[in-house]
Amino acid sequence: MDILKSPLAAFHFFPHLPTELRLKIYEHMLALSHASHSSTRILKISYSPSQGCYISNTPPPITLSISPESRLFTLSTHSYLSLGPLPKVLKPVRPTISTSSSSSSSSSNKAHSKELYGLPIPIAYNTDILYLSSLSPLLSTHLHSILYHFSTSPSRHLIQHLAIDFRVWAELCENGFLGIVSRMKALREVDLVVEFGRAFEGEVGFLECPAWRRDLKWVAEGAERGVREERKRVVGTRKDGIAAGAGAGGLGDVRVKCVILTRGGEQS
Repeated sequence: MDILKSPLAAFHFFPHLPTELRLKIYEHMLALSHASHSSTRILKISYSPSQGCYISNTPPPITLSISPESRLFTLSTHSYLSLGPLPKVLKPVRPTISTSSSSSSSSSNKAHSKELYGLPIPIAYNTDILYLSSLSPLLSTHLHSILYHFSTSPSRHLIQHLAIDFRVWAELCENGFLGIVSRMKALREVDLVVEFGRAFEGEVGFLECPAWRRDLKWVAEGAERGVREERKRVVGTRKDGIAAGAGAGGLGDVRVKCVILTRGGEQS
């Protein structure tokens, strides 16, 4: 019983472990911080009119706050979301990690050596789903601000997976959002989130739309067709004549699907 009551002992030899082993431990800790230990994290953000910026209640990776080394390791795969006005007090940071014998780590660091703006919303563009929520009550007063933020955001060409409230997709597209989405160079997936207006508790999750909801699938198919046609039009009007396709520096295909919002492991 005394063992259970005693505080956890600190592992004082951790700083003396080989660099490669410490980085491997950080990598596993980063994976464990995601929902259901999956490689994909849903990063939920919303626009705050009172603060004039985007906020998120999604917990940041725990490795950002363990040590300077773990923070630099996390910033080798994560950037700070640059959407909307940038706080003037925050300056760009340039993360670097020095390793002596790991070529894979050094190449990864080189790929992420660009300047990252110090916004308080970390995101891994390769794996995170950027979920823009709580839009319905804001569109009547802040529609054009949100559209402007997305059309001018330095992050818009880095976002690969975007999630939007199903209820406002049509209104957004009628006001130019389809053109903005179609020009996002790295975008590969769009989720239309069916929220149902229910009160949830727990961690955010998405469920695939069931096969019998043909109405939702029909909307998703129409949205995907609209994005595809708009992308073809954008490529056709480019002066350099580069054909579509991510490998050629053009615009690749975007998959659109409807998903159902869940919380706390809910399955139906």
